[in-house]
Amino acid sequence: MSKQSFGDIVRAGWRIVAVSVVVFVAAAFGVSLLVTPVYESRAQMFVSTQSQTFRQDTYKADLFSQQRLVAYAELVKGNLITSRVVDELALDLSPAELAQKVTMSYSVESVVFDIVATDTSPELARDIANTTAIELSAVVAELEAPEDGEIPSAAIGIRNQPEASSTPIRPNTAQYLTIGAVVGLLVGVALVLAQRRFGRNRP
Repeated sequence: MSKQSFGDIVRAGWRIVAVSVVVFVAAAFGVSLLVTPVYESRAQMFVSTQSQTFRQDTYKADLFSQQRLVAYAELVKGNLITSRVVDELALDLSPAELAQKVTMSYSVESVVFDIVATDTSPELARDIANTTAIELSAVVAELEAPEDGEIPSAAIGIRNQPEASSTPIRPNTAQYLTIGAVVGLLVGVALVLAQRRFGRNRP
C-alpha cells in the first residue's frame, strides 16, 4: 500500500476518524472532571550567613549555604516542623500525612528556595506553605543560635509570601484532551483500515 493510497483510504473514511476523535476527546474530558483537583502554593525563602548576606541581585550560594539547604530540606518533612504545622492549623492529619503534602524545592547553587505545599483546597495549600515557612524560620533560628549570644551562623527569611492558586496542577485538562485526540485519531484510522480490509474479504 503506497502512501498515496493510504491517504486516500483515510480521507474516504474521514467521518469515522472524526467521530472517533470526538468520542475519545469527550471521554478524556469526562475523566478529567472525575479527577479531584490538586492545587499548589509556594513560599519563596532565602538563606543568609555571616559571610554572605542576601541581596535582591545576588543569589549564588557558598558551600556553607549549600550544606544548610540540604539540612533544611530534611527539616521541612521532619516530624518537628510537620507536627507544629498540624497543631497550628488544627489539621485532621498526622505529621507523616502532612509530610506527603510538603516539599522543599532548591538548587545548591542558589540561596533562594521554595516551600511547596499541595492540597485539594488552594487556601489550605497556601496556609500550609505559609505556616511551614514560618515554623522552619523559627526552628532554624533555634538551631543556629549560638550559646554565647553571638550572631547566628545562618538564618532564613521569607522573600515571597505564598498565594492561593486558582489553577490546579492536577488534572492537566489540556494534556488529557491531547491524549484523547491522539488515541481517537489512531483508533479511527485503525477502524477505517479494518473496514476496508474486511469489506474486501466479503463474498
